[in-house]
Formats: sequence, C-alpha cells, structure tokens
Amino acid sequence: MTETTHKTVQNLLDALKPTMTAPQWTAVSADIDWEALVVHAIGLGLAPLLHQRLTQWQTTNHFSPPPRPMAQLAVTRKAQARRNQAIYEQLAVILQACTQDNIQPIALKGLHLAACYYEEPALRPMNDIDLLFQPEELARVDVILRHLGYQSTHKSADLGARVTKHTSAYRLPTAVSEHATPNPYLSPSLACPVEPHSSLEESWYGLRVDITPGMRARAQTAELPPGMTCLVLSPTDLMLHITVHFTFHLIMGAPSFVQLADILILCQNNSIDWETLVIRACDRQAEPYVYAALTLAQKLVHAPVPAVILAQLEKTIPARLRHRIDQLDLAYVLQRTQQRPFSSLPHRLRHGLSERIEIAQWATDWQSKWRVWQTALQWHKTDTARLLWQRLRK
Repeated sequence: MTETTHKTVQNLLDALKPTMTAPQWTAVSADIDWEALVVHAIGLGLAPLLHQRLTQWQTTNHFSPPPRPMAQLAVTRKAQARRNQAIYEQLAVILQACTQDNIQPIALKGLHLAACYYEEPALRPMNDIDLLFQPEELARVDVILRHLGYQSTHKSADLGARVTKHTSAYRLPTAVSEHATPNPYLSPSLACPVEPHSSLEESWYGLRVDITPGMRARAQTAELPPGMTCLVLSPTDLMLHITVHFTFHLIMGAPSFVQLADILILCQNNSIDWETLVIRACDRQAEPYVYAALTLAQKLVHAPVPAVILAQLEKTIPARLRHRIDQLDLAYVLQRTQQRPFSSLPHRLRHGLSERIEIAQWATDWQSKWRVWQTALQWHKTDTARLLWQRLRK
C-alpha cells in the first residue's frame, strides 16, 4: 500500500461521511487526484455512492467537480443499475421455482440491503445471490437450480479455509468465465453466481462463529424489485450478520469497503434495537467481530454508533484483543484487503504461515487458537498441498 493510495481512499471515505459538506471536503481534498479517486471508487465498489454524494453537492452547494470524473462515475452507476436489475430478475426466477417446491429462502446481504436500505438499488453493488435455506432443503435446491440450467462447483468444508456456510456455487453457462475478473466489482457479466447457504456461520481456517440460531424464526417479509416478496433478516439480525461478515472479510483479506458502507447505511436507518444486538452478539460469542466492525465504521465513515453500545461490547472482550481492535485503522483495512495474488509456491507457504498468525490473534481463548493452528498441521487438507500434488502429477 502506498501513501498515495491511503490518501485517495481517505478522501473517498471522507466524502461518504454523513455530516461532511462540500466546502469541508474541498478543504481536506484540496490537492485530490481525481483520476485516482475514480479508479479507487470503482475498484472498491463505492463509485455509485460517491457519484450520489457529489451530485447532491452539485445541486445544493454550487459544487463543481471536473466533468470527466463525474461522467465516469455516472457510467459506473448506470452499469450497476442494469446489473442489479438483472440480478433481481434472476432471483425472481429462482424464488418462483422454490415457491413451487414449498421452499422459502431468506435473501441475504446485498439482495436485502440494496432494495430496502439504500436510496436506490444501484447504490449497492452485488456480485452474487446469497440465499439462506434450511440444511435439509439443499438437496432439493440443487435439483431446482440444475433444472433452471445452473452448473455447480463444490468444495468440501473439511478442506482449504474450512468454509461451512456454503460449500457449492451455481452459475449459468453464460456467466462462466470469459467474463471472469479478479475484482468482482469490475465484472461485465449481468448473470451472477448463486450461493445457497445452510447457515450464517463464519469460518476461516478454524476461527468460527455461528449466529444462525433464531434467525429464521425472527425473519420478516420484504418486497424486492420487481415487486416480489421474500423472507429477509430482521433489522437487528441484519446488523449482526453484516458486522460479523465485515470483520471476517478483513480476517480473510477479502474486499470490505462495500460492507463498511452497509454498516453506515444500517446505522443511519434508526431501526436497530441496539441493546438486543449486544445480547445476541454475546449469546453467539460474536462480540469481538461486532465491536471491531462498529469501531471501524465509526472511525472511518463516522457511522452513528451509540457510545454506550460500544462500551457494553468492549467490556466483554479480552483486554489483549480489545486493545488490538482499538488500534485498527484505514491502513490496516487496506493492508488486509489489497494483498497481491500468489506468485509462487514459496509465496503461498509464507502467506499461509503469516495468515494463521493473523487469524489466531482474533481468537478469544486457547482452544480457538489451537483450531487455527490445526489447519496448518493438517497440511494435506490445504489448498497449497493440492496445488503441489497437481504439479507433481504433471
């Protein structure tokens, strides 16, 4: 990460702060590199939100950004609108087929947020269709999706990173991979993968937390475009899910800035029962992940998180981990989410060791730390071992 990248992303996040005004932003971004700002906004999935904010300032504050960057942001926002519309149309076909088989999935993350919390769906990029099913329904869902023309890939929960919440992804043949891109926010494909979840358990190389219990019983019905109804998480459960998911994205080194914006939008919605959020986080031993997400959202985009809630969560976290979370900043987020791809087998091995050191620091007890390091000792189950075996067989 360069100093220029840090400064540009800081300018981008400053623009999204709820109380930021055009004159204030102009002052703190006096020497802004507009080209870099647009490139980072697009790459991080924040271009539609940035375009919305700058357009608002143009209308109300006589703010005059350069025409070319505004045009680039506008094109990205329109493209996202088309993609989201196509995703909801794709979802409608799946929901209709599920209804015919008496299955009611819960629409997760972007599907729910874009339709019900953002001012318009285009402001929230989506890259996949995440649906929560009951575990016993997955075999029937597989039949439904194959009947609709989807092809599947599967990865065992016992291998690699040990992801358990979903082990299969389904794609339409038209979405498979001449359109593939390392950055999901740059994909030109209108069709997107479907990931049937059997739980909301976040799991990464032995570190895990399961917030699933009670979610379906508390689920609500919402209207998603184009006029279809679907089960969604309650507002408080949605905040629990998004905060835990955001922190695990950081732990995984996955893109996280869209999830940061989600937390900001949810905090502004005024529908969260904060006391209940704390109770549920403690019940599922998710306090460090919720606390980290809310702390970073407050620091980076001035999300209106009640101070008393942060104080309650803080008391439940071991001092060492709490101190570490309090030190997290934009530099940490960029370092975790802007990692270079593997260039060699030795690079993979070094990365595997350094990642487990990082992941183990999030564990709250020695048993959890041991589970993380067990994934390194069980070397034959790692992605690196499988890659090496494939090379040896050639």
